[in-house]
Amino acid sequence: MIDFAFPYLLQFIREYTGKVDELVKDRIEAQNQVKAKEQEEKEVIAQQNMYAQLLPLALPAPPMPGMGGGFAPPPPMGGLGMPPMPPFGMPPMGSTY
Repeated sequence: MIDFAFPYLLQFIREYTGKVDELVKDRIEAQNQVKAKEQEEKEVIAQQNMYAQLLPLALPAPPMPGMGGGFAPPPPMGGLGMPPMPPFGMPPMGSTY
């Protein structure tokens, strides 16, 4: 009976191992794609951090489109009996400006 069933058993094992090999191959490809995507995200974040480090921190942010343009100082306040402030802060006490 073994002589009769053995060729079928070999064929079944061959087909089974072929399917398992395909599944393993697909799994490895999926893992490689996930790793590649994570690496790409890390590179994008690293590039953004590099640009952030290169920009001087003292510069104001560029104006947003549609938000009214650039930076404008507030208009001077007039009246109320006080002289206008000089451009670089409060005048020293006791001096007339």
